[in-house]
Amino acid sequence: MKLTMGQAAKESGISKATLSRAIKSGRLSAVPNDRNGFDIDPAELFRAFPRNTGNSSGNSAVKQSVTPPVTGDETGALQAQIEGLREILRRADLAADELRTDRDHWRKQAESAQRLLSDQTPRRGWWRRVVGG
Repeated sequence: MKLTMGQAAKESGISKATLSRAIKSGRLSAVPNDRNGFDIDPAELFRAFPRNTGNSSGNSAVKQSVTPPVTGDETGALQAQIEGLREILRRADLAADELRTDRDHWRKQAESAQRLLSDQTPRRGWWRRVVGG
């Protein structure tokens, strides 16, 4: 259910001009309608402007909770989604651990190579000591 600017103003206790400025500034998202106005989702309205219960117009459809209560059937689906997200997180953690291990390995290799490059002192081999060079 979308609200018109007038309905949104009544439900939130905010003037239409304030709502219009909020839409123009990007603080409030709204969809242009074919009547040269905007349709505003109640959830978006009350996200940007918390509900003012003292100025309610009596529209019972809008008075309902923006987030409907979860039914028993939906609980199982939500639990499955949560478990799926936990599995994704577990895999991401494993990948991060593997990347850290690889990073540490490559860092040690780079430090070793850097030490070899830094040590450029001429070496006197045993032949030069014997010959006297």
